Amino acid sequence: MSERADGRRTDTRDRIRATALEMFTTQGYERTTLAEVADRLAITRPAVYHHFRSKEDVLTSSYGRLLPELAELTESLQPSPAPWRRRSEALDRFAALIRGEHGALLVCARVNEHALAGLPAAAELLHHLDALTRSLGPGTDIDGRMRARLALSTLVMAESRGAQLGGTAEERATAGLALARELLNRK
Repeated sequence: MSERADGRRTDTRDRIRATALEMFTTQGYERTTLAEVADRLAITRPAVYHHFRSKEDVLTSSYGRLLPELAELTESLQPSPAPWRRRSEALDRFAALIRGEHGALLVCARVNEHALAGLPAAAELLHHLDALTRSLGPGTDIDGRMRARLALSTLVMAESRGAQLGGTAEERATAGLALARELLNRK
C-alpha cells in the first residue's frame, strides 16, 4: 500500500466504508448522508463519490467476504435443528464475526434492519441472517425461532451497546455469548 509524503495511508475507500458503517449504526442509515461522511473524514465530497456512488454502494462493497462466511455458517447447521454442539460452535463463529472485521456491518444491519429491508443491496445479507436464525434454533417452532433470534441479537447488543451495558468489550462479549448459549440450550 502506498503512503503519502506526510505518512498517512491512502486507504480512502476503507476509511469511507468504516466511517459510513459507524455513522449508519450510531445515527441511522436513513439519517446519514455521504456528504456527512466526507465531512467527518475531512475529505471532499467528490472524493467520497469517486469511491461510492451511494450509501447502498457502501453496503454492497462490504458484503463480498461476509456473505460466503454466513452461508457456510448456516450450512454447518444442516440438517436443522442441529445438535447442541454444532449450534454452540455456530454461536462462537458468529460472535467472532461480530468482533472481527465484519462486526461493523453486522451491527449496522441489525440496528438498521427495517431501513435496510427494502434495499436490494441489503436483501441478501438479511436473507443470510434470517437463514442463520432459522437454522440456529433448538427447534423449528416459534419458541425455537425466537430463541435463535434473541441469541443473535444478544451478541450484536453486546458489541453495539457498550455505553448502555457498561463493562469492557471483552466482558460484554463473554456475557453475551453466555446468555446466547443459555437461550439456545433450552428446550
